Amino acid sequence: MTLEALRDGDPRRVGRYALLGRLGEGGMGVVYLGEDQSGGQVAVKLIHARMDADPEFRRRFAREVAAARRVARFCTAPVLDADVGAEVAYLVTEYVEGPSLADAVRESGPLKGSALDGLAAAMAMALRAIHGAGVVHRDLKPSNVLLSQVGPKVIDFGIARLAESEMSSAVVGTPSYMSPEQVSGSRVGPASDIFSWGCTVAFAASGVSPFGSGTVPAVLLRVVNEAPDLRGLSGPLLDLVTASLAKSPAARPTAQELMDHLSTADPSAVLPAPRPPSVPPPAPGPASTRPPAPPEETGERTAGNRRTRLLAAGVAVVVAAGITTALLWNRQDATVHPVTSGTSGTTGGRASTSASVPPANPLRRDGVTFYSEKEKAAARQAAVWQKDRPADAALMDRLAAVPHAIRLNQPEVRATVEATMTAAREAGGVPVFLINRMPGGGDCLPAGPGDLAAYKEWVNGVARQIGDHEAVVILEPSSLVNLPGTKDCKLAGTAEQRYRDLRDAVRSLKTGHARTAVYLDGSQDLYPGTEIMAERLIGAGIDEADGFFVNTASHQSTTKAVEYGKSLSACIAVMRRTGGTGCPKDADPGAGLPHFVVDTARNGKGPWSPTKTYADPQTWCNPPGRGVGERPTTDTGEELADAYLWITRAGSSSGRCRRGTNGDKDPERGVVAPANGEWWPELALERAKNAEPPLR
Repeated sequence: MTLEALRDGDPRRVGRYALLGRLGEGGMGVVYLGEDQSGGQVAVKLIHARMDADPEFRRRFAREVAAARRVARFCTAPVLDADVGAEVAYLVTEYVEGPSLADAVRESGPLKGSALDGLAAAMAMALRAIHGAGVVHRDLKPSNVLLSQVGPKVIDFGIARLAESEMSSAVVGTPSYMSPEQVSGSRVGPASDIFSWGCTVAFAASGVSPFGSGTVPAVLLRVVNEAPDLRGLSGPLLDLVTASLAKSPAARPTAQELMDHLSTADPSAVLPAPRPPSVPPPAPGPASTRPPAPPEETGERTAGNRRTRLLAAGVAVVVAAGITTALLWNRQDATVHPVTSGTSGTTGGRASTSASVPPANPLRRDGVTFYSEKEKAAARQAAVWQKDRPADAALMDRLAAVPHAIRLNQPEVRATVEATMTAAREAGGVPVFLINRMPGGGDCLPAGPGDLAAYKEWVNGVARQIGDHEAVVILEPSSLVNLPGTKDCKLAGTAEQRYRDLRDAVRSLKTGHARTAVYLDGSQDLYPGTEIMAERLIGAGIDEADGFFVNTASHQSTTKAVEYGKSLSACIAVMRRTGGTGCPKDADPGAGLPHFVVDTARNGKGPWSPTKTYADPQTWCNPPGRGVGERPTTDTGEELADAYLWITRAGSSSGRCRRGTNGDKDPERGVVAPANGEWWPELALERAKNAEPPLR
């Protein structure tokens, strides 16, 4: 979930919550990332100011709060606080970190196998909790399912209504995921959410809505009259989704029946027989047959009994949802790129290694090839431009084909790592992973008390998936630049804690995984300084890593970046040998100089020097006229430089570049840039056209 900076008109505090940034905006209001008094992160939803004076809207908001408070926490974002009578009404829920299903599928393609099964199971469990509270969601869709670290979470009860309410006249929902009874304005019950569940699972499996796209009337007619498009589904899940998309509400399974079927180990298990269409959906029955109600805070014995019944019925689903929900990378367009290692000799290269005893670090052996799929954003852009801009499309396709670091920054990446490692082994190539997920590591945003523990387990999972195969890991860019307690990072905590966290991550990735090479943040020339970075790298355990990386946040020329890397390496060696805090230029570093890698993804034209005068030129921020640099290779001609790699994505925006001026528009480019990290097609094209050496 992308965090945007607060805008000028946004409040800085709501109730007892400090607002840190914007998470999103919808028809009902704006959602902010907030921080409570203990430092924990929450999501704060404020209704739009234009709706403040509308008593009916306030009543709707109050109903949302009442409905959400009744829903158990299983696979949902629980309500933590609310004030519907405040000057600006707000609702506070658990902050769920992770992309929406819609964004994840759009970015990485449809889900498959156990990842798809896990998603279906988690959503069924969420619906059981929602319906068990007597609530109908009414707007279940891919953008309302977030892929968190502990599995999918169903969010946004903004138009949920109590199941016993009469809603015969309201048609509320998202057309492609609405049930036929919603379309016709009939009474809506839990079966309507089951229909939306089927639509959402079908989208996850194919990347498209089962009733297509187009005008709203056309989509609604297909929902009511036509059979769904269920491409991407097969086997028992296809049968279950088909049943859930029955036109008659009475013919659809319940949420409990979905869970029972998804948690069975027998793939041939028979679907529940549909109820006769003339029989209405069953009302909640006795406690022994209805979904368990959410436990009361003071009812220890009762809550324990309910919890026991829930685990007995759904433990298999919890395991599937928490472990297997992930994004599987589609391996079409995968490419292997041969590169040449340095040859033996004493000048300009590195010493060769005996073929019978290959070095543990894959970047220090002969005959290295890098593996990665085509870069997805550039490949998609090439497809978009193919018809009207064929020359630009061809250039984008060449950009996409250059091997790049595979980003691991989402809660669930195990399937991504597994698929990449399998494809890399088959192709005989070495993948490069970019881990950028440490809480507060690069962005200096506050983290909750359990976030670091969860991060450690997440890193352990990545390490297990890599196993004993060759891989390179670029670990947490900016984590040693944005160090807690420094002027650039007022984050609570200490440098020592950050050092321990990084050392733990390195050990997790290296222990028992001798052929995984790990590199730590070495920043860039000029900032924050060679001696400062040397001290920090020593603190973070550079001795246990394979080296450090430079230039990920800069556009320094390769020559300049290599010189900085060599200076930083020598400084580290001097400090380690002498035990001092400085590294005079004439000091003898002795042996044991750490190695490094250089990010050359954006440095083909070197750094930018503005011709205009700005209060803050921000030369690092979307500099114009820059180009991609040298292609990934281990043939660097430098003993200490293990490789040139493409770590930062060439077409990603640096964010809003104001250069000391007011407003969001970049005065140098004359446009408002996309948010930090977002794909910017014209920037990517500019860098491809200015490539040094040219893209071939």
